[in-house]
Amino acid sequence: MLVFLSIIQLLYVIALSPLAIGILNFFDERLSSRGGPSIFQEYYNIFKYFKKQSIYPSTASDFFSYVPYITFAMYLFLTLVLPIITAFPLTFGPVVDFVGGGLIFGAASSLLKLASLDSKNNYSILGASRASSIGIFTEPIILLIFIMFGVISGTNNPYVINNILQTSTSWFFSLVHLFIAIAFFFVLIIETGQLPIESHTPNELGSIDSLMSQEYSGRELALVKWGSYTKSFILMNVLLNVYTFPFFVPMKLNLLSVFIYMFINFFKITVLLAVFAIINNIVSKYRLFKIFDYVAIAFSFALMAMLVFYIVNGG
Repeated sequence: MLVFLSIIQLLYVIALSPLAIGILNFFDERLSSRGGPSIFQEYYNIFKYFKKQSIYPSTASDFFSYVPYITFAMYLFLTLVLPIITAFPLTFGPVVDFVGGGLIFGAASSLLKLASLDSKNNYSILGASRASSIGIFTEPIILLIFIMFGVISGTNNPYVINNILQTSTSWFFSLVHLFIAIAFFFVLIIETGQLPIESHTPNELGSIDSLMSQEYSGRELALVKWGSYTKSFILMNVLLNVYTFPFFVPMKLNLLSVFIYMFINFFKITVLLAVFAIINNIVSKYRLFKIFDYVAIAFSFALMAMLVFYIVNGG
């Protein structure tokens, strides 16, 4: 049964992650008083890329062509080990904890940056440089967040953390949890490319992630895009199911409860996407060098969570 649910969770994520991005784009366009594409546009784009011929830069090595397949497989593996549609571990749940999952996310990002450097394209290298500069500051924040949740729950297992927050109102309504959730939300906006500084067009003045994939085409570009959507979908589920709103996630093996929660989960995702769209439309765009001020806010909340915990608990 756990194997069956693992497959269902995998299919759920890879099938609906492009739809989530399509809904986000739809919200963005509507809030900007534009018609915009269909919410299913990302499916069309992915299928279109799969039909295209793959062309590689003459200066790139074989490593460049392998990276999209490796990173996509990494994101699929993370789908199997995190609480997305269940609050009890599935087949591969005990394999990694939050630290291991964070390392896999970091490894996938590092491979994409190395592939960008391998392409020898100036714009791709520029995107990798910008992503690395931001990652230097966001990754310690994520580590601090994981440490604080480990202190609260006594473990870095995301399933245990979900169960504790579902059953312990004292921890859920504590200042420590509030500050951690806010810090992770700020980091999530950066990691999913929703900070208003980023332009998802090839405009080199504000673009980051789109520059890194500029030299890909065909199947490889489809996998890079799909992997990016999957990563965003997973991180949004981590925010909702572990950090901010862990309720209703089935804690016991019950097929009906799991299938019902799949609809609840996507509704929660849709609400979060609406929040992202509102932020994109009401917050003034950051200048590129000002993004570090935004990162400092996220770090401040994570640091306050640690200070509050040790002050309240007497050091």
